Amino acid sequence: MKTLFEKFSITFGRQRPDIEIPGSPERCIARFVAEDTNGRLWLVEKLKEAQAGWRNTLGTLLTDLHHKNVPFVHAPALTSDGRAVIIHEGVPYQMTSFIIGTDLPRPAYCADKVRGRAIGTFINALQSAGQQIPTPLCSTPPLPEYVADIVAIITQRRPDIARQLETILPHLDTFFTEQNVIPLALAHGDCHPLNIIWHQTDIAGVIDWEFAGEKIVLYDAANCIGCVGIEHPNWLINGLVPELVATLYTQNPLFAANTHHLIPAVIALRFAWLSEWLRKDDTEMQELELDYMRLLTRSRAEIENFWKQRYAM
Repeated sequence: MKTLFEKFSITFGRQRPDIEIPGSPERCIARFVAEDTNGRLWLVEKLKEAQAGWRNTLGTLLTDLHHKNVPFVHAPALTSDGRAVIIHEGVPYQMTSFIIGTDLPRPAYCADKVRGRAIGTFINALQSAGQQIPTPLCSTPPLPEYVADIVAIITQRRPDIARQLETILPHLDTFFTEQNVIPLALAHGDCHPLNIIWHQTDIAGVIDWEFAGEKIVLYDAANCIGCVGIEHPNWLINGLVPELVATLYTQNPLFAANTHHLIPAVIALRFAWLSEWLRKDDTEMQELELDYMRLLTRSRAEIENFWKQRYAM
């Protein structure tokens, strides 16, 4: 461990197995928290070989964003020659600042307007900084292509679910047709409250950047809205979500000009979750996801009217 830290010009102090690590453990081989001799905490991740190049690219991105003073972004440890990933004992490793936060109260957080404004501020700052620095290309396929691939697999393997999707997919047609004229912006790629380290209702840091890159300007907001709204449909029109939409609409002209595509973007991104529930053979969540998609299509006008009332204030 001492040698690993020295490669980043940091002096190892001790491991901290007492600290719980948020975020998905599936995004690396292994991970743990360690403390250096100055008392600073680090998340140490042992990576798969195939992850090394992309994680190094993300390390450069996060460093650039940190230098641009984007709020809530913490730069990773770097070697003397500017690398964010090093090979230690034949395996790639990365070290990032570990931020202590407070627990996110679920589902009570959905009511917090302050959290909605904070997430909107983060997305706006991220998109603004992305215009000033080199940014990675989209790390995921365009949404029309992504959804088409998932639907093709579902049609082959689960025709029962494919039949249910027949009433949902037409609601994406206009959105997909106009996809190429929706502006791109730097996106976190998996922006939702569980990928944020909170200090009470304030943001202390943002984690899990693996899907970052240039995506449509609605992407991060749509992903966040989808994750909050599935807690209960009431939260699509109250609390965090309307405040998030209003913050982006009033401060981000590119977002405002494309808000009419926001709910279709939410629906399209929910296909990733449907695919996950199918992979895990979670029948209950499959049905919940389909019900959620149907609700979004059925209540689109009502939801949009609530949002308009908020950002017109």
